[in-house]
This record gives sequence, structure tokens and C-alpha cells, in this order.
Amino acid sequence: MLRVMGRIHRQRAVAGSPTWEWADAPATEYRSDAAPGVVRHVLVGPDDGASDFVVRYFTVPAGAQTALDRHPHEHGVVVVHGEGRVLLDDEWHEIREGDSVFIAGEETHRLAASSDGPLGFVCVIPSGIPG
Repeated sequence: MLRVMGRIHRQRAVAGSPTWEWADAPATEYRSDAAPGVVRHVLVGPDDGASDFVVRYFTVPAGAQTALDRHPHEHGVVVVHGEGRVLLDDEWHEIREGDSVFIAGEETHRLAASSDGPLGFVCVIPSGIPG
């Protein structure tokens, strides 16, 4: 049986920006129905040998928002930079650095950055979820 080994993705700060990059986890456009400039990095996933979950990092530009979404799987979100709002079903909630959010399966949701700066958050989902 092939043994899966751990892997480290080193974060590097981007000069003059509160966002980060990872050399071996490049930023990709999130979805075409999200605001322009919303990007994600897959930090831990199938390429690392993770079979049960995926850890992603999103950057939402100031004043922008993610796509309006609803699907069967849950999310765990931790805000690591900035502030904004999260839509859970039909109610908006203020969020800021250090807050965590549970998004239930089939719950309509969207994250939006404040107009003052970008919002950065870690999002954990089950493996095998497309997009």
C-alpha cells in the first residue's frame, strides 16, 4: 500500500497587500458568476493526498462578493483578513478577522468584502466537490 506523505505549502506575503500567495498553490479565478477578481487557492486537497476534505483560501476584492450559492455540502469558513458580510439564507451578518462561520448544507450563502479593503478567508469543504 502506498503511504501518503504530508506536504507543506509555504505562504508568502505580497508587498503592499493584505493578501497572500503560495508558490505551489496558484490563484485561480473562483467562478464566472462571482465578482471579477475573486480568487481562490487550493491549499490542501486531492493533489496533497487529502481524501476527506479540501482547504481553500479566497480573496474577495474590496466591495466585491462571491457567487450566490446553495448546495448539499457544508462549509467551515474562518476569516483571516479584513471584514465584510456573509449571507446565510436571507439574512446578512457582519464578519471580521477571527470570525468563523458554519454554512449548512442547502443554505443559500454569499460572502462580501467591505468597501474598505479585501476579505480573505479559509474555507473547508468535503472532498470530491467540483469547482
